[in-house]
Amino acid sequence: MTLVMENLTRFERIECSKVNASGALYPKHTHEEYVLSANLSGVERIWFNGRQQAVSAGEVTLYNPMTVQASEFCGEGAQFISVHLDGQQVHSILDQTASANGLPTFQEGVIRDGALYRSILDLHDQLDANGRGEALLVLFSELARFRTTPATADEPLRVAQLISFMKANLYEAIELEDLCAEANLSRFHLVRSFKTLKNLPPMQYFKQLRLIEARRRLRLGDAPARIAVDLGFFDQAHLSNAFRKVMGVSPSSYSSMIGVVGLR
Repeated sequence: MTLVMENLTRFERIECSKVNASGALYPKHTHEEYVLSANLSGVERIWFNGRQQAVSAGEVTLYNPMTVQASEFCGEGAQFISVHLDGQQVHSILDQTASANGLPTFQEGVIRDGALYRSILDLHDQLDANGRGEALLVLFSELARFRTTPATADEPLRVAQLISFMKANLYEAIELEDLCAEANLSRFHLVRSFKTLKNLPPMQYFKQLRLIEARRRLRLGDAPARIAVDLGFFDQAHLSNAFRKVMGVSPSSYSSMIGVVGLR
């Protein structure tokens, strides 16, 4: 009977860990935080509030603060990623206007939702602080869809104007805080509103605009190394990796290909 935590990361009052469980169980217990887990493999049987459910790979479990819970791992065990969210932090982010009383509550137990599941995995996989911060906001945005207490009204987001601002500042060192100031929204409300309309968080969308600009300049014959510096990528390798994910080839190969067919 083993429970092995492969890793644990703590940041901004958040704990994120990856756990292997074999022939093990968690006796009845509770946490002061919200607890979300993404089941990577295996089957977990959970108990909470007098209910029993089975959790399979690809599913999420969610508990509100102080919910009494227990679980056991069947067969060959299971592997999962667990995230503990501080209650006051969740309250402050989701209730920007501070009009709600007490902590928000969410649907508990097993949730089969691909976007919420992926947001937990993305948070665990982010190593740098900037990427981790946006991944956390995306997780909050997905979590908000399962809220069972009334949410405060969101302010309308001027998405078209914000995109125009991005396009006008492709060569500037724009951060998420700059977009928040332009839209007059908090980080959470900006990410949530923007992602709802454009299906990408704002900084990822900004990166895509920069890649479009990089492709335009490659067609003009500019050197990839120069483009990387001008558009704020760490180096040419960083640009190359991002470009390859979108186009399937490196910037240099793309330049060569368009040169061969005479499109430059």
